Parts: sequence; C-alpha cells; structure tokens
Amino acid sequence: MRGVDTPPRSANAHQRVVVIGGGIIGLTTCYYLAKRGHEVVCIEKESHVGMLASFKNGTFFDSTLYSSWADFSVLYRKQTYSQKPKQKAFRIEPAAWMDPAFWSWGVKFMTSATSRRAKDNGRKIRDLGFYSHRKLDEIIRMHPEVEEAMEQTAQGTLEIFESPGERDEVMHSDRIFHCMEYRLPLQSLEAADAVGIEPALNPTVLQPGAIYSATGTNGDVHKTCVAMWQLCRQHGVMFRFNTDITDILVVDNRVVAVQAHDGDLIEGDSFVLALGNHTPAVARLAGVKLPMYPVKGYVLNVGRNEAYPPLQCNVYAGGNALVSPMRDGSIRISGGADFAGFNYKSDPKRVQWLLNQAKLLFPDKYFDESTLESHVCLRPVSADDVPFIGQTLIENLFVNTGHGSKGWTLSFGSGALLADQISGRTPEINIEKYSPLRFGLFT
Repeated sequence: MRGVDTPPRSANAHQRVVVIGGGIIGLTTCYYLAKRGHEVVCIEKESHVGMLASFKNGTFFDSTLYSSWADFSVLYRKQTYSQKPKQKAFRIEPAAWMDPAFWSWGVKFMTSATSRRAKDNGRKIRDLGFYSHRKLDEIIRMHPEVEEAMEQTAQGTLEIFESPGERDEVMHSDRIFHCMEYRLPLQSLEAADAVGIEPALNPTVLQPGAIYSATGTNGDVHKTCVAMWQLCRQHGVMFRFNTDITDILVVDNRVVAVQAHDGDLIEGDSFVLALGNHTPAVARLAGVKLPMYPVKGYVLNVGRNEAYPPLQCNVYAGGNALVSPMRDGSIRISGGADFAGFNYKSDPKRVQWLLNQAKLLFPDKYFDESTLESHVCLRPVSADDVPFIGQTLIENLFVNTGHGSKGWTLSFGSGALLADQISGRTPEINIEKYSPLRFGLFT
C-alpha cells in the first residue's frame, strides 16, 4: 500500500487527507484543508452530511455566553439563586451509573471542575469561539450563499436572570472581563431597557435585569452543513457516503489506510477523526483513547400564536432553556443535559419540562403547542468541556471532536486550526490548548 515503503511527506507538501465524519466539524475541516491545497476525501457513514448531532441542534451562534460545563461554581450559583430547586437541567439516568465509561469520564470531569481550571477552560472555549466568528465572517465575505443558507434571524442575545444578585455576579465574572478584552459590546440592562429590546417576553421575567450581546445571532446548522458540502465540492473535496469504518491500519506509528465495512481500504497521507460521539470508538482502533461521553439534550420546535409579537433575539435563561427565533416564524427551544449513554429515546417528561421552562419566559398562550415537534441530540462532551483538536500519538492521525453543545459555534475556528497544523503552518491561536494529549498517555 502507498506510504508503507516510502518516507513520510513533509508537512508543508500537499497531502491526501482522509476526513472521517460529515457533520459541521468534519465539513469545516474539509473546507480549510482543501483551501490549503490538499486532496481531501470525506467519509460519512450516513446517506448525507449533517445527519446526526448536526441535523437539528440549538441555533445559538454566540461565544459571549460560553463557560465550561466542568465548573462547581456554576452549580453553586444555581443552588444559591434558583427559586425552582425541583426543576433540574442535569439528570443522570440509571444506565449511566452502570456504565464504566461514565465513571472514567466523570472522574476526569470532576478534577477539571475546580474554580481555577474552569476559568482557564472557559477562556479556551471563548478564545476558540471568537476566532471561529472571525473565520465565519471571512467565509461569508467570500461566499455569500453560506450566509443565506445559515438563515440568521436573531438580532442579538438577551441573557436573563432569576435575581439582581445573579446578574451582578455574572457582570463581575471572568467571562464578562474576557469579552471586554476582545471589545465585544455587552450591555447590562435594567428591566425597562430589556423590555424595549425584546417586547415578546413576559415583562415580569425581566425584573432582575438582563445582559444584551449585540453580536449574538443564530442559524440552521443542518442547512449550513448542506451549504458547506456544496462549497467543499467546489473546492475538489470528494465524498463517500454510507461508509462505516471498521479498522485502522497502523504501520510504524503511521496510519496507512482505514478499512470500510465492505472491506475497501481507503489510503491517505493524513487522517482526521471528526465523528462526534463516535470518535472515541474509532480512535480506539488505532490505540488512541479520548475521555468523552455523550450528553443527551432536547430540541423543540413550536409555532407562535399570531396574536403575539414575534421573537426578535436569542434568549438565554440561566442554562435551563435557550430560545431562538427561526426564519419560518417558529421558535426553537433547546436545553437539558441527561447522562444516559447512547440513548436516543425521547422522554415525554423531559420534553414537557423544557417546554415549561420556555413558557415561563413568555405570556400565556404565546406558543401554539399543537405544532410542537421534539428532537433528541447527543452532544460529544470532553472531560473538561474543551474540544480535542490536533495530533494524537499516531504521527499522522488527528482528531477534531468533543465540542459538546458548542460545536456549531466553534466549528469554523476548529477546522481552520487543524488545517493549519496539518499543513505545517503556525495556527492563528495556540492549538496546544486543545491537544488530545492533555489528559496524559493513560486516559
């Protein structure tokens, strides 16, 4: 097979790169690799791009909200200020308690949840998010059709709180200071000003005040995947669908080929694993371990009763519900974090819980519940909630995964970073912060 008896190519030379995964992370990786002049092949086990975690997810595209999930202080703050202790966004199901992978992941998650580490991890996530915003803006300037496909509708993001004390604490948090370092406009609003920005909300929920981010927007991630697929094809990326990877052939610490379910060997000079929740299982075929675990979330689409004003901006309600307006006039609600392994089964009680969280924000009968549709998504969460981007212990095997609920926002920056590393270029931000080796050799 090509590559076994010949010396490895220089990182600066054009390569044949095999990207495994056709979600938003895999597609942005393919795009930037093709832009660097590489021959790119994308392998996807589904019949089309963006069919799993990227099919229907939360629509937020706003890095100013992001902190690390692995943070004890967040749990403490919710316990201190929450007036609804029985309503829990996080839930661990019995299947997870019996899962050794959950315990292995959970131990590392707990050690990453100290105040200092959570602060550092939050900055890593936001650094990547701000960079991703810039890369998306570049793509939109060159390819306006991507912006049209995104269907950006929200005019900013409104973050609301349960008490004035919670708002004041957030305003003095490192997240706000970090955004100020990037000169991102964040406004602390009193109730009257918040009502003026978003009149669709119930005024009583805005009494504690709010924070407004003018840069926040949203979009349809699946339609963006389709647009990126078309853009990748224009740049010469080849796609192979309905192909599952069953083995990785490693010779002298280099991958020479991956084996498909039908026995075909797909060769390359470099290989990228961007399969979301399925990345750890495929990586183990090459002896690479990644501390990740799937976290189940719910996405609801519901119509609005015409008697009420349309929603203008994203609404972030303390982590319990994220609400966005869609181009077709519907409302998308996302939230919940259930630890249940690879369980796509929808729980009607959790669907109703999430809908109730959103209903608290709006006047009575704002939603046309007869149009309600629900969807379950599994978010690939790393043990510190920071994505894995970069080279593994295998010389030419790279990963781009573990983005959790933030893959949509972080995808463009993640793809650009990894393409730079594979191409032998110096990335625009420090990629070592996202190294898949950061948990040590024996994860």
